[in-house]
Amino acid sequence: MKLSPRERVVTALSRKEPDRVPISFGCLHDSIHVFGHRKLKEHLGFSGGEERIQDPFQQIVFPDERLRERFQADCLPVYGRPARPYQFQYYTEGEFRKWRDEWGTVYRQPLSGGIWFDFEKHIWSGKSAAQIKAHKLPDPEDPSRFEGLRAEVQRLLKETDKAIVAHAPTGGIVEHSYWLRGVNDAYLDMAADESLVELVADRVVEWLEAWWTRYMREIGDLVQVVQMGDDLGGQDGPLFSPALYRKIFKPREARLIRIVRQHSQAKIYFHSCGAIREYIPDLIEIGVDALNPVQVHARGMDSASLKKDFGREVGFWGGGADPTRIMSLGTPQEVRREVKRRIADFAPGGGFVFASVHNIQSDVRPENVVAFFDAALEFGKY
Repeated sequence: MKLSPRERVVTALSRKEPDRVPISFGCLHDSIHVFGHRKLKEHLGFSGGEERIQDPFQQIVFPDERLRERFQADCLPVYGRPARPYQFQYYTEGEFRKWRDEWGTVYRQPLSGGIWFDFEKHIWSGKSAAQIKAHKLPDPEDPSRFEGLRAEVQRLLKETDKAIVAHAPTGGIVEHSYWLRGVNDAYLDMAADESLVELVADRVVEWLEAWWTRYMREIGDLVQVVQMGDDLGGQDGPLFSPALYRKIFKPREARLIRIVRQHSQAKIYFHSCGAIREYIPDLIEIGVDALNPVQVHARGMDSASLKKDFGREVGFWGGGADPTRIMSLGTPQEVRREVKRRIADFAPGGGFVFASVHNIQSDVRPENVVAFFDAALEFGKY
């Protein structure tokens, strides 16, 4: 029986087999870089259309609707807003294009040859515990953050049959800690002063608890999927001590998940790049329904092994193809073989939403993008 995209995604994330493997293209972690987007549209003969940046840090877009329909994407993203009077804008200083987020973190991109943005300034770098405690953060419950949001989601539910994915306002507790503190300071804290790690985490969690509560009260009953996450892994293993994660970050992430559960029946997908096999039992324990982006080329993250060991307890959102050796460097024929393999590993019994391993980058040939999604439609039938 043919299902709607909304039914297809919910069925899959309930670890049951829908009519075909659902496809996600255009959400926060499975969209495409703006340069790749332009090349893909040109390749398919799609002229015109608005180019909207979804995440300025990564320079990914909300894909042209013609591309989403061409690849039969099943999901649509929604976001809260920054609080007024903050307004996003680029500005130029010297050889860099820059922007500042509402928290005060500054990002920069070289004007010549820049692809993404990188950090330039962190407001808590070098600050003492007393200064961090005293710093006033943006108001997480400012009504302007949620103005019109419920009406927007209701419109999407009425006008489309897509599954609605409600995205987090920022990186998770770990990520936002080093966005505020700086990567160097954050890791020195982990090694030398756990009390500072806890202080920064608590300030971030306090903000996120208030935000998630209001966000879920607004739209929790309307959305099918909620995205949360924290980058915990590198290519070869955890980014920091798993013991520190379990002591400081895991219980605080569990608190945020409980808030979502209190206000919504939505499935939760948790985004963490890298080799996170060691953390998967922890994420299952705190209530995660699906893992993203499923970095299948990282250590211990092979698709067949993940499905065998964890597929009865958690789903997988992503993992469609090795993003470097295959998507960036392979041929369309190699992409097809890779997609066939990953679907064969992940799809049986449900629990799989097909998507790229993180966003499709600017160096991926448009022919490979087309082969990627066409193969998913061909091999993803149950």
